[in-house]
Amino acid sequence: MIVWLVVVLTLGLFIWMMVKSVKEWGALHAVLMSLLFIQIWCLMFFTAGVSSRRNGYMKAYETLNKKVAQRQRELDQVSYGDKLNPNPDMDSYVPVTNELNRLNVERGRVWRGARVAGLAQGEATLQLGMVAPVVDPNQPDPNAQPGAATPAPNAPAAPATEIGLAAQTIVHVFGESAEPRGLLPTIYLGEFVVTDANGGNIKIKPTGTLTPEQIAAIGSGQFQTWSIYELMPLDSHDAFAAEGSKPDENSIFGRMDINELATLLKIDPALATAEPTGLRIQEAIKARVLQSYLNDGSRPPEGTPPEQVYVRVEFLKDYTIEVDAQEQRNATEGGFYDLSGRSVDARLKRGEEGAKVSFKQGDRIVFDSTTANDLGKQDVIKVVSPVFVRQLNDYEYAFREVRRQITAALQDAVLIQRELAEMQKSQGIADNQLRLGQEERSKLDKDFAQYKKELDVISSEASRLQEESQTTRSEISATFKQIQALRDQIVARQRALSEAINAVSGTPNP
Repeated sequence: MIVWLVVVLTLGLFIWMMVKSVKEWGALHAVLMSLLFIQIWCLMFFTAGVSSRRNGYMKAYETLNKKVAQRQRELDQVSYGDKLNPNPDMDSYVPVTNELNRLNVERGRVWRGARVAGLAQGEATLQLGMVAPVVDPNQPDPNAQPGAATPAPNAPAAPATEIGLAAQTIVHVFGESAEPRGLLPTIYLGEFVVTDANGGNIKIKPTGTLTPEQIAAIGSGQFQTWSIYELMPLDSHDAFAAEGSKPDENSIFGRMDINELATLLKIDPALATAEPTGLRIQEAIKARVLQSYLNDGSRPPEGTPPEQVYVRVEFLKDYTIEVDAQEQRNATEGGFYDLSGRSVDARLKRGEEGAKVSFKQGDRIVFDSTTANDLGKQDVIKVVSPVFVRQLNDYEYAFREVRRQITAALQDAVLIQRELAEMQKSQGIADNQLRLGQEERSKLDKDFAQYKKELDVISSEASRLQEESQTTRSEISATFKQIQALRDQIVARQRALSEAINAVSGTPNP
């Protein structure tokens, strides 16, 4: 009614203005102005109709758009789970696909079933039948031709024309063995560098000295096919859980199968319950390794190092943790996290929507001991139970370190052998010197016995001579005294005789 009232008033105003100005404009101007007025109102009616229909369509679009967004959120949640939920329900999406994608990304490219064509001069020639690159099933192939059919997920790979391995590429090689599930990598043969790549054939040689076990495995001919990994496989907690097992309160990574672990690690299952302190060194190490895998995710055994003890906690009240830092840098510029543990690498950040993680009262989650202690001091959580978390292995570093230690041990063994040979040589010389010394000692003993005999004779003769000397000295002394007495007598007689002669001759005595 208001619109029609405005139309009538506008029409009346237009007629009044036309009547007033018709004498000045003329009939032509009045007719043209009337037609223009009618056209404008017709256009307004058409515009109003279009706007009315557009409003209806926009309302329908908004309704459908909300439904599409809701369906998209539901699809994302079914496909990927709730990204903001700290304890996502793994049954709400396809965990096997996501786990497979994660493993594919982490392992890099893998070439399986590489047949050994030849071994010569420390270099191996391999024939690669097909390429097994990492493919994300959710992403289209950028090299696919428009309109080309998408291959089935389980379809066999086409023969490779380009293997994707260039010269000077560092790869990790495993020997494959026949298992019930097919050919599987079972032994690490070492780190190699690609020296030549030509079609489906490549040549590789070790980057360093291989261990005696690796050399023996390669030369035995037992492993006719090899697996080539672009990246060393990563260690994980879930990989060693029994197939089909799910995390629970007693095992956060799933149930561990002792027989499967013993088979994979090549360790006697009886060592799972053995006390390492009562075993030999090698058996004690195997027992500790097997027990660490079996206890992973369960209650920590006595004597567990503090850094391997995590804590299952329950939130006493709602709590929000900021997980993304404001700064952003590459991991090579200072790590993935800042000093407070927030992610600074863009690949780890959750984004604006997930920069903060919220926990509700009653939520349970596993924290490291330090974080649990900090939250416990704030009366945010309560401790439910401790959890043993096995320290993950860096296989690439571990194998290199083992190889380095073995190489160093072999070098030390060579040095020890050389020093032992020198010691044996010195021992031989010492034994010869000892023999000569013993012979010399025997001669000296004989000489000493003869010396004692001669000494006894000499001592006896010396005693006799000394006695004779004493006797002779006594006799000489007595004789000297006699001579002295006779001399005194001769002197006295000579003096008397001289006095007598002087007296007879009248010569005065002197």
